[in-house]
Amino acid sequence: MTATVRAIADDYIAALAEREPAAALALGRGRPARPLADLSPEWLEERYALQGEILDRLAELPADAPDGVLRSALVERLTADRAMFDTGFTMRLAAGLASPVHLILESVEGLEIGADAGGIAVLERLEAGPAAVREYVRALSRARELGRSGRFSGTGVAAARQIRLLADQVQGWSDGDYFGHLERARGLPPELAQRADAAAGAMTAALGDLATYLREDLLPDAPVEDAMGAAVYDTMVAGMLGTPVDLAEVYAFGWSELERLVALSRELAEQLGGSGPDPVRSAAGLLDSDPRYRLEGVEEIVGWLRRRVAESAEVLGAEAFALPSTIDDVECVVSQASAGVVYYTPAPPDGSVPSRIVWTIPSGVPVVATWQEVTSVHHEGLPGHHLEHTVNRANATLHPWQRFLCEVHGYAEGWAHYAEALSDELGLIRDPAERLGMVLGQIWRSMRIVADIGMHTAWPIPETPLTDERVWTPGLARTFLEDYAMVEPDLARFEVDRYLGIPGQALAFKVGAKLWMEARASWRERRGPDAPLSEFHRDALALGPMGLGPLRALLLAD
Repeated sequence: MTATVRAIADDYIAALAEREPAAALALGRGRPARPLADLSPEWLEERYALQGEILDRLAELPADAPDGVLRSALVERLTADRAMFDTGFTMRLAAGLASPVHLILESVEGLEIGADAGGIAVLERLEAGPAAVREYVRALSRARELGRSGRFSGTGVAAARQIRLLADQVQGWSDGDYFGHLERARGLPPELAQRADAAAGAMTAALGDLATYLREDLLPDAPVEDAMGAAVYDTMVAGMLGTPVDLAEVYAFGWSELERLVALSRELAEQLGGSGPDPVRSAAGLLDSDPRYRLEGVEEIVGWLRRRVAESAEVLGAEAFALPSTIDDVECVVSQASAGVVYYTPAPPDGSVPSRIVWTIPSGVPVVATWQEVTSVHHEGLPGHHLEHTVNRANATLHPWQRFLCEVHGYAEGWAHYAEALSDELGLIRDPAERLGMVLGQIWRSMRIVADIGMHTAWPIPETPLTDERVWTPGLARTFLEDYAMVEPDLARFEVDRYLGIPGQALAFKVGAKLWMEARASWRERRGPDAPLSEFHRDALALGPMGLGPLRALLLAD
């Protein structure tokens, strides 16, 4: 039988399904072969080789072979994945805010151990956790070995800051018996309760061992310098965005946007009654105490979230999208675990867990002000991540790899940031207070560009009215976030540590949104000013997730 793009993609996802549950679910196979993804160094190296084989097979096909969109998406993503592996990042990943061990936690977080199929699946993932932690330790050791041999263009050990952060996190989970406190269904049979107790104890011990390994074995070999370095950073940016970029041009764009938005925030703040040397902070104080934007209690917060999501769906369906029938399948959740973060988790392919928009607030203090968070709800919900995920997963013409497994930060975060501005265009931002909140969010994303590039390349800070400093430091990046984006100090620290641990990801938001806006403008020029915006969104999202490089070529094509 003659090879086709789709058949080659089928072979790739089938090979992944033996080691990665998400791929098995994407294929609709039901129960995956493994409860958790294989974190071992053997699989990481085998997957690298597999991706090379798939690329070779795709290259042998005629240039005009059917399924060209799928081919473009596959070629870019597999090429980028291999390039990031070659830097050492994939195998050495020990970022304090996103590492393979975090995936273990996320696989059971917020879910209930029970006697039904779903509850037992949670228990099986918990039971598989200790072995996965040991696989991860072996991968970190193998990365160090390969780094010493010169296999990687970067280092084989993550920076000391990230190793300390991760060690502190997993030690905290271990000391607090995090996995022993997972939700359990009422009336859980004794044999399942005993299994859960044993699995939680084993996981606690494994995490303690991991913390010891990180501090005593790996940390002495960790570089003190946080910066990735310009050459390796360029590869990381291309991988995160799905396209090479001119970093100098992006850096200049980031600074231009930052200065423009800071000036706009001050204008809006003064309109809202802000005064003194810092009118934005003054206005924020007034808005935080304004009863129109104040919510008290979890029930009131959840109710507000549900109303805003429902109202957004009504406007979007009337003016800018043909919404799938599943768009309402999302839970609005408040978590009293941390402060100031709204995030989205999509449902798995089998629908065993619903999609969720989660607003985290400080434990014991269920009082929030909505004016600054409306734009986050649009980013994470509608028309942002939830809409994009729902539309793509409802598109049965896409290959399962694209529908469920192709994850590109530039595509997803770019769309969600574009969605913030689109919300304002469509009247979902209701007044100057909510618009100030939106602008502060855009300042935050602009800060990500200049800080991420500046800290990893050591490029100087240009002449700017925003600071007299000329050298980037983590402390300066935190100060910018606190002073200009009104980010709380703990969250600002979280953010900067994230930039240092996952180079290039921070550029995805504004760089991706810029592409979506450029594509829409080009489409308007070709179709005319009266062409329905829903048609652009339909045609653009129908292409499915992919890197910004192939997406640009397809969206801007005549």
